[in-house]
Amino acid sequence: AGPGMAPSEPTPSRVLVTLIDGDCALCSRYARLVSWLDTKGVVYFETQQSAVGKKVLRNAKQPVDLSTIVVVEVANGTAVGYTKSTAVLRTFAALGVPWSVAGVLLFVPTVVRDGVYTFVAKHRLKVFGANGGSCALPDAVARRRVGLGLPKQLLLSGGD
Repeated sequence: AGPGMAPSEPTPSRVLVTLIDGDCALCSRYARLVSWLDTKGVVYFETQQSAVGKKVLRNAKQPVDLSTIVVVEVANGTAVGYTKSTAVLRTFAALGVPWSVAGVLLFVPTVVRDGVYTFVAKHRLKVFGANGGSCALPDAVARRRVGLGLPKQLLLSGGD
């Protein structure tokens, strides 16, 4: 299996959902890159602005915050949310070797990592532009994983 191949069924014990700003061109490019590198199909994508995205965020006790990427990791039925640089690094760690080597950067102090992340995030729309109000995930691999097949525990809430 190589980059861009169809995703396999995710393992029920560990799933990552990457929630991005659907109007951000950099965020969409990031999602396409991760999709291409994710030969195992373990990372799902959703926009924070969508109804499903808001539900996933709520269930992981994360606010809608378009200034950051949010990764919700489900392990053994528990959803935990990560933001900023930690979200990016946990995503790469889930991709396996060689991309998981980026996880070594988790040892860099969060204040430093998130400082760089915040600087890029603050200027992303000026530098990379917007998608005109819609998420641009054109390749077939990413389309199959956008909002489809999310683990049920991410979509259930106390009142459902």
